[in-house]
Amino acid sequence: MKTLQYKPILCLELLKTFSSKEMENLSYLVNCRYFNTDKYVVDLLNVLKRYKLEEVVPSDEFQCIIYEQIFSHLEKPKGKLTKNQGSQLNRKMNDLLRLAEKFLVIKSLEENTVVNDELLYPQLIERRQSLLFNRHINKVKKTLDNQETRGVDYYEHRHKLENNIINYHDSMNQALNLKNVANLERYLDMYYLLYKLTIHLGVLSFQLLSKEEYDFSSMKAVNVLLELSKYSQHPLIAIYQANIDLEKDRTDKAYFYMLDLLDKHTNEVESNRLRSFYTNATNYCILQRIAGNQTYNQHLFNLYKIMHNKDLLIDNGVVPIQILKNIVTMSCRAEEYDWATEIIRHYETFIPKSIRRSVCEFCYGVIAFHQKNYEAAHERFIQVDKINTVYDINARVLIIKCLYEKEKTYNEYTMTAFRSIEKFFKTNKELPVKNKKAYKNFIQILINLYRVRHHEGKRTLEWLKEKLEQQEVISDKRWLLEKIEELEKNRG
Repeated sequence: MKTLQYKPILCLELLKTFSSKEMENLSYLVNCRYFNTDKYVVDLLNVLKRYKLEEVVPSDEFQCIIYEQIFSHLEKPKGKLTKNQGSQLNRKMNDLLRLAEKFLVIKSLEENTVVNDELLYPQLIERRQSLLFNRHINKVKKTLDNQETRGVDYYEHRHKLENNIINYHDSMNQALNLKNVANLERYLDMYYLLYKLTIHLGVLSFQLLSKEEYDFSSMKAVNVLLELSKYSQHPLIAIYQANIDLEKDRTDKAYFYMLDLLDKHTNEVESNRLRSFYTNATNYCILQRIAGNQTYNQHLFNLYKIMHNKDLLIDNGVVPIQILKNIVTMSCRAEEYDWATEIIRHYETFIPKSIRRSVCEFCYGVIAFHQKNYEAAHERFIQVDKINTVYDINARVLIIKCLYEKEKTYNEYTMTAFRSIEKFFKTNKELPVKNKKAYKNFIQILINLYRVRHHEGKRTLEWLKEKLEQQEVISDKRWLLEKIEELEKNRG
């Protein structure tokens, strides 16, 4: 039976995102006669608050129930709202939507002092409130002067502050202060340059994953401004340009130069921007590792340690689980097993609760696997529930590696497990074709390797090595080569 599709009600969709505290505060706003004088809108919100809105479907039945409770003095709908009834309810929904939007604006104003000041100061100037205006200006200037980290937001705030000071002097018919104008120009330039460099860096990073062409011609004009000594020697601009050079050139020289700048000027960079800079550095290390430069295992491990020590691994109260997995893996490759365990325990409470147990089981399994405790690792991995595609694939691959390592004799059940995971990769629709082929080739080589190890069939190690070298794409080739070399030594 086909499920009915109902048109979303924008007011409901927005209110579904409100926390219980936000719904309570919205009620205060809706009941305030300065913002709302329509009692039907008050009634509408009170009715909606009785529902678990995230579970609500805007069905005909739901709309009829809401209509009846708001317009109880009018004729009841009969199974479905008439055109007039639907229009009445929609008008009230739209009125409530506007109030919900207004609530979000007010909430943002309370959290964003720059926007709040931008709206307040012109009003104080217009009302000629000199004492109050100067009190605000002096307080904000003192706060900004003492601010050590100075990013895009800082320079945006400073340039708007200087602009309001100039407007204040102009309204008082006071002579133009060239120092204020110079400050305005400098802060505006810094705001523009940092904003432009942020966008440029983002586009360069995006181009690694996209074949789209991008017009960089406007950067030629920016470069003229960047060449001025007062900007070219600014530490933050130097760090941005070092990041851009790393994205464009991909050289060790650019990599180490950027890390040196970050180390020297850590305290001057906002934490979210510092996190992104170090993430760019980790991406460079990962690309070097993929290219076969295994010395970057240690560099990557060192970077994760730096990010941990600088409290850069938690973003909005959550540790990214992909990064956590990478940290544990790199720690194990550096044989820093105790530190890997410490990291899992440290960040456990910052993993979303719904997947926390599975993520931890996986990470502890990785440690056991690298310590060659394959039985314990296998027990951990089979406890891992669905987390995401990456974790799911990694867990399956590690399970069959554990089976290969721990089986002392040939076992048809193990072969069945190999075939089952091979089928998983063949039928997985989420994987790109190239990745799917790489995993399929890996499992097929592993199956033959398992059979050769236990003297099943006529395949030889020489045949396996030749087959492995013939593969254009294959996952974890280095591990397979290690296993072949182990068998060669044992038979030598």
